[in-house]
Amino acid sequence: MFRTVVNMRETNLTTTGQDAGSARRTTGKEKEQLSRDAWLDAAAVAIAEGGFDNVRVLLLAKKLGVTRGSFYWHFRDHQDLITSFLYRWRDRRLNDLNAWLPSKDDVESETRRILHRLLSEGTHNVKRMRVELAVRDFARKDALAARVVAEIDRARIAQNVSLLERIAEDPRGADDLSLLLYVATMGAQVVMTGPIGDDPAMARIETMLGNLVLDWHRRGGGYSLLDGQD
Repeated sequence: MFRTVVNMRETNLTTTGQDAGSARRTTGKEKEQLSRDAWLDAAAVAIAEGGFDNVRVLLLAKKLGVTRGSFYWHFRDHQDLITSFLYRWRDRRLNDLNAWLPSKDDVESETRRILHRLLSEGTHNVKRMRVELAVRDFARKDALAARVVAEIDRARIAQNVSLLERIAEDPRGADDLSLLLYVATMGAQVVMTGPIGDDPAMARIETMLGNLVLDWHRRGGGYSLLDGQD
């Protein structure tokens, strides 16, 4: 009888040890296979689908097929995930500005190429535009998101100014035209993105904005659209 009890205890200890070892191996495997970026990518999908309120750790873990232990290997808590997501979104949007740099001396072709890239970005990547809209909506109530959005807006407008100053003899007025172009391109992407997107309408917008920039270039710059030009 005593031997039976001892054997049962040894069996239970062995089984418990095996379960613990299995759990450790599973957790270790999750750490190896699931990266920090994988969690942030999953958060991006959730944000695109339902905004920042849709980001829940347990829900993300289920979608990724892992336990919450994997999450806490990469993030302290839910707020750390949100903060990390916002900083990564900022860094990637700043990196996008490199695609705006002119690669040729032909002002007209480069102007139209850059505008086409800007305007087609939202229509061809609906998820990215939805995430941007969600970040901007979140910025209405979150201080960090507001700072991140403000930084991106300043960088994009400054990039516009830099591009305009390169094609004008007199850079005066570049600030105003840059602001107008930014608002117009962002607005066009928001309005024309999605299943009701109108490619011909977007092409007309692209042509009109290109004509505005090139007219300013041919006149040598030196004037603000607020003042007009005879």
